[in-house]
Amino acid sequence: MLAMHEKKQHGKLTFPYTVYGGRLPEWLSEFPLHWHDEMEIIHVAEGSMVVSIQNEEIILYEGDLAFVQPQLVHSIRQHDDNKARYFNILFRFSLLETNERDLCYEKYFLPIYSSRQIIPKYLSRDDDLNKKITPYVRQLTDMRRLSEDGIELLIKSCLLGIMHYIFTEIKPKNAQENYIENLYSRLKRSIELVENRYDDNLTVEEAASVCNFSPSHFSKMFRQLTGTSFTQYLKNYRLEIASKKLKEKSMTVSRVAMECGFNNLSYFTRAFRQKYGVAPYSFKMSE
Repeated sequence: MLAMHEKKQHGKLTFPYTVYGGRLPEWLSEFPLHWHDEMEIIHVAEGSMVVSIQNEEIILYEGDLAFVQPQLVHSIRQHDDNKARYFNILFRFSLLETNERDLCYEKYFLPIYSSRQIIPKYLSRDDDLNKKITPYVRQLTDMRRLSEDGIELLIKSCLLGIMHYIFTEIKPKNAQENYIENLYSRLKRSIELVENRYDDNLTVEEAASVCNFSPSHFSKMFRQLTGTSFTQYLKNYRLEIASKKLKEKSMTVSRVAMECGFNNLSYFTRAFRQKYGVAPYSFKMSE
């Protein structure tokens, strides 16, 4: 499963907030491991799905909520053969502060953003806290297409209401959570190395070096935290980039292969066919 630092702007620069609707598996079967600077709230409207936050997998059912603190590595995927309809609410804490010396930001949001304090990752539909937060969540999802004057004030009031209730269940980070966060923090360095140099001749030794691990320990940790080897991760990342580049009419298959770090066209063709079920040229012609 791939991981990436998601740098997409969610909402506007002046109002960093948005709501996405999703369907599994109609629109996608999974959203791979990633992390971002926004706080994220996931609400399952129908069906069930699997959410992974750091090293913890949670099955969410209709009415359940998941909360992802900024910077935490997470993913979503289909739960067995079940379908799901869900919403993602993403916002930056800067949206809720009034100035640099804002008391609420310093007291409530900064400890969460910096992961000094841990919030609940999951609330079932029957949880009392879920019942207090869900009305705000539903109001936000209902308003996602509105643009009337004053809507921003209502959005902020809902987000503040949600954060108020979340804060009642906040707790200090324990030693195990510190350990896991440190591992993921190091892992992110190798992921960013791949994102920046996927077209280069990257080695396990280089990736281990940026994480301050020995190659053997790095390989063990990488597989444990991502479910795949670094070499396989790098190959899959290159293939995903290749699939996007093949959509560009001016790009030949051989050029795509070279730009994505595949020096052998035959190997690229075999790897691409294994991942996508068709040869690169057929994939390109189908777009």
